[in-house]
Amino acid sequence: MLKIIGVIILLLLLIEYLRNLTPEITEEIISSDKIPGSFDGCRIVIIADLHNYSYGKNNDILKKQIAQVKPDFILVAGDMLVRKAKNKYETAYSLLKNLSKKYPIYYGMGNHEQSLASQQEEYAKQFREYEKNLKKEGITFLDNDKITLRRKGEDIRIAGLSIGKPYYGKYKKVIMPEDYIEKSVGKCDRQCYNILIAHNPMYFTDYVAYGADLVISGHVHGGIIRLPFLGGMLSPQYRFFPKYDAGRFEAGGCTMLISRGLGLHTLKFRIGNRPELMTVILKNKPNK
Repeated sequence: MLKIIGVIILLLLLIEYLRNLTPEITEEIISSDKIPGSFDGCRIVIIADLHNYSYGKNNDILKKQIAQVKPDFILVAGDMLVRKAKNKYETAYSLLKNLSKKYPIYYGMGNHEQSLASQQEEYAKQFREYEKNLKKEGITFLDNDKITLRRKGEDIRIAGLSIGKPYYGKYKKVIMPEDYIEKSVGKCDRQCYNILIAHNPMYFTDYVAYGADLVISGHVHGGIIRLPFLGGMLSPQYRFFPKYDAGRFEAGGCTMLISRGLGLHTLKFRIGNRPELMTVILKNKPNK
C-alpha cells in the first residue's frame, strides 16, 4: 500500500512539473464608464515575478504566448530579478529588450528591484546599469512615478508605486499613513481612469482610498500551494492563507488583479498553482 501511495504522489508531482513548464494564459475583462472609448478593447499583458526564470531557450515560449495575445502594451508588476543574484540580470534584460521592439512597456518596481537599487555596493551598480539599458530600449520605469497615455485626445494614467521596505516585513502588517501613496506618486485625478501598479497586494484598501480604478499586483506567487476552496497557503510575509493571494478582488469601485507570477523565489515549487501570464482587456461601459 505504501508503495502505491508513493507512486501516486510521484505521478502527481510529475503532472505538476509538466503543467508548470508553460504559463497559463488568463484573461480578465475590466469594464468602466471611466475607460475612454478610444481605449475600448485595449489589451494589456501583465508580467510579474519572473525572478530570472526562462521558459524555454531565451524565454521563447513566453515570447510566443505574448505574441499570441497581441497586447497594446505590457505592464511589469515587479520582481523580474532576484535580490543579490550577482550577474543574473541577463534573462530579464534579454526578454524585455526583445519585447520592447514590439510593445510599449511600463515597468513597476517590486521589492527585489527596490532592494537592489538601494544597496550601496556592486548590486546597486548592476541594477542601475540594467535600468539604464532598458530605458535605452524605450522601456518606461515607474518608480513612484506616473505617465499619461493618450489616444484620440482621451487619457488614462498609469502609476507605479514603490513602497518602503517596512511594508514588506515578515509576520505582521505595518499600517500605511493615509497620505503615503499621494506623497509617493502624486495626487490622483479621479476624473481620469487610473491604473496603479502596486507590487504588494496586501494594501488593497489603501489603494482604493487613494482613488485607483485598477490595481495590478503580484508578489504572493499565488500562495505557493493552492488548495480548492481555500486558495493560496503562504505569502512572502509568512502569513498563512493570505486574503489577497491571486485573481480578482473588488472594493469601492476599484478592481485589483493579482498575478500568480511566472517564476519562484525562496520556496521554488508550485502545487495546484500554475504560473500565470495574465491578460487584461479594457472595455468602455457607457453610462445608462
